[in-house]
Amino acid sequence: MREYWTSTVFRTHGALYAEILEGAKPGGKIEAQHIRRILSRSGVPARGRVLDIACGIGRHIVPLAVSGYRAVGCDFSPLYLQRARRYAEESGLGRDRIHFYRSDYRRIDRTLHLAREPPFDAAMSIFTSMGHYGEEGDLTTLTAVRRVVRPGGVFVMEMSNRDWIMRNFRATGVMGSGGDLEIHEVRRFDLERSVSEADWTYYRGSGQRRKKLLEVEVSVRLYSLHELKSLFERAGWEYVRSYGGLANPGPANLDSNRMVVVARRPSR
Repeated sequence: MREYWTSTVFRTHGALYAEILEGAKPGGKIEAQHIRRILSRSGVPARGRVLDIACGIGRHIVPLAVSGYRAVGCDFSPLYLQRARRYAEESGLGRDRIHFYRSDYRRIDRTLHLAREPPFDAAMSIFTSMGHYGEEGDLTTLTAVRRVVRPGGVFVMEMSNRDWIMRNFRATGVMGSGGDLEIHEVRRFDLERSVSEADWTYYRGSGQRRKKLLEVEVSVRLYSLHELKSLFERAGWEYVRSYGGLANPGPANLDSNRMVVVARRPSR
């Protein structure tokens, strides 16, 4: 049976994509400051419990724990969790401030209930970490996360804005690590399913010494704001507001290449 692309990218060959994440780590500290402001505006206590459902190498949840939150990170990649734990230790954080679990976020409620984790004040998903398993996978995830957030707690989701991508569609692109690794993308968009598809080719080096390392096809379900609002409501959340990105205090619009949605678990 062919391995699903998320396992290929984040586990089997996870060390390669980890270079992209490591290169983005300095920016994660800045983004964490914006996340703090969104959490504060949403009524999350300054030392509240925060869950990152796809924490990767910890580039957002670790700075949030440093700032005072009691934090939990989950990811399904053992390598990324290893690096996240190391990042937390290097940041002077003990297990009383942050700890991590290996979990597929579609089943995160089972993982955290078995671990006897108390309810969270907030959960978050940053950097288009959802959409990887289609709309039904996202509905399952939102429902699972609702079960581990306290009544009145919030979910902060940040992801690509489908409407901006459609207005500014580019068939090719390149992601860099800041080192000698590049991922070249050839993109397509399936309008019937609202799925962004891309062929990723990993290269090491440049010029005649450039070496092809890996080819993989990825697919991500993208959403317009009204679709994401409806998805949250179907999963039992109450839509609160949107932002035009982590750093943008205004609502999402057609000029926002990223969008943030804040939803609240009903008190009753």
